[in-house]
Amino acid sequence: MSSPVAASRRTGSTTRAASPTGSMPTPDLRIRRGVIDDAKEASRAHTDTWRISYRGLVPDALLDGLKDDRWENGWRRGFESMDPTRVVHVAEIDGRIVGFAGGGRARANAPPGYVGEVYALYVRPEHQGEGIGRALLKAAAEGLVERGLVPIVIWTLFDNPASRGFYESLGGAVIGEKREPFEGYELHEVAYGWLDAAPLVKG
Repeated sequence: MSSPVAASRRTGSTTRAASPTGSMPTPDLRIRRGVIDDAKEASRAHTDTWRISYRGLVPDALLDGLKDDRWENGWRRGFESMDPTRVVHVAEIDGRIVGFAGGGRARANAPPGYVGEVYALYVRPEHQGEGIGRALLKAAAEGLVERGLVPIVIWTLFDNPASRGFYESLGGAVIGEKREPFEGYELHEVAYGWLDAAPLVKG
């Protein structure tokens, strides 16, 4: 799981996310760098997304046992470390965090040659399909490019067709698999890689 870090002040831009149907625009979406004060709300969004989006993909007992603050300490530690290779962005609508993405130097289990990694990319289920995930991934990839952390790898659940289809639509290639222990269970994950970050950073 991720422990992202970002700038210590709130900065960002407001954009209009594309509607899934193209008819009714979504509310103004703000993508900004995260700060330590976001830790509690980001952890809650993280947990809520797992509970709903991963239902049927991982054991119910795992999801039902997750607490709202499951990732809060990790977020706080990440912010406080101020590691310059880390980057995290949050997506806000009307001041509420509806998604986030974190990345940095690739972890030890990354396939050989991949130096950058998007550790986490989550959007609250009620806002999926609005272009928020794409906007967050773009921001994360831009941060990795700025830090010279390319090629880029992203891990996702092996049995998550929505997530896998999203990465494949952006040119991601399957480059590895792993079994990851988590909360007494084992998660089957697959890695997608990009030798060139251009498909991720284009508008």
